[in-house]
Amino acid sequence: MKSKNLVSLSVALVFLVLSVTGLLIYFAQGSHAVEHTHAWFGIMFVAAAIFHIVNNWASITGYTKDRRTGGIKREFIIPAIIVLVFAIGISADLPVFGKLANAGKTLVRGDRPRPGGPPSQTTVDSIARATEAAYASAFSKQDTAAISALVDRKTAFMSEDGTLRSGAERLSPAGEPMQPTVDRAEALDDNIIVVQGTSTNATKTTTLIYTHVLKRQDNVWRIAAVQTARPAAKLVETTAAN
Repeated sequence: MKSKNLVSLSVALVFLVLSVTGLLIYFAQGSHAVEHTHAWFGIMFVAAAIFHIVNNWASITGYTKDRRTGGIKREFIIPAIIVLVFAIGISADLPVFGKLANAGKTLVRGDRPRPGGPPSQTTVDSIARATEAAYASAFSKQDTAAISALVDRKTAFMSEDGTLRSGAERLSPAGEPMQPTVDRAEALDDNIIVVQGTSTNATKTTTLIYTHVLKRQDNVWRIAAVQTARPAAKLVETTAAN
């Protein structure tokens, strides 16, 4: 088995998958599975390309340099300039490159929202209430498995005293009954919902105001960010007591 043949065929097949998934994403047809496939095959393409460059280094240097003069060939300068122009244009977020990046979505979808989203307000309210009820129940029962199903290590927690923690450092389950009330839920798009409400602890008769950011991952709604605060009246009472 020849390594050059193996690497070349691997690059070709991986590039084929990348091309198909890339076009699907560009024309707004990329699902979660398509995006993951594109990402993983991108990694595979980089690995295969490295082997390809190593195995064909002599040929590549021959393409870029003129053997007679030792200078760089025009065949290399032209693609290098094109790559440089696109790299600068994209990094500088020039309007023409922004329009080009979204041209496929605009062509297929126009101004229409993505099929299936954002969800209706009734659906949003239902998702918010169900997620908040599950979150409160998990904390009340000290069910760490249930909590992990709703939040992950990347979830940001901002407590009422201003302390910011990550999901890995999140507060331990309270073990006390929590009664959440969703006051408002709004979908920013088909995958993000912002929930505002109040949480009452019947045991200590305390109330907290909370804001949760819900994010849909693999068709499951999870909590991506949490912020809690005391009502203004409670803050005044606490300050006066101190």
